[in-house]
Amino acid sequence: MKTGVFIGRFQPLHDGHKKCIKRVLQENDHCCVFIRDTAKSEKNPFSFEDREKMIRQAFPDTSQVSCHRLPDPSADLTVYIGREVGYELIKLDATTEAISATSIRKQLYQQP
Repeated sequence: MKTGVFIGRFQPLHDGHKKCIKRVLQENDHCCVFIRDTAKSEKNPFSFEDREKMIRQAFPDTSQVSCHRLPDPSADLTVYIGREVGYELIKLDATTEAISATSIRKQLYQQP
């Protein structure tokens, strides 16, 4: 089974994240989504469980997408990859690349 890995905060899960996961699944049999387990704050308003639920709603098939907790209490994670040995940067269309979770969170805070 060929497996791809995708790491993120998903604060919240948005269309850019979904497109990345779909892209991983186009090239792999399975996608392991590592959800950074950040402490709740204005920048990180959703719990790990909330974000796992968002991903599960978008990708209910656990045989294709699995969710895993990645401890990151300080929300200051740096991801290193080895020298281009099977690692790829996902590049999407400009509209998707422009999606900002910060803007999405601001809209959430403005709702009554």
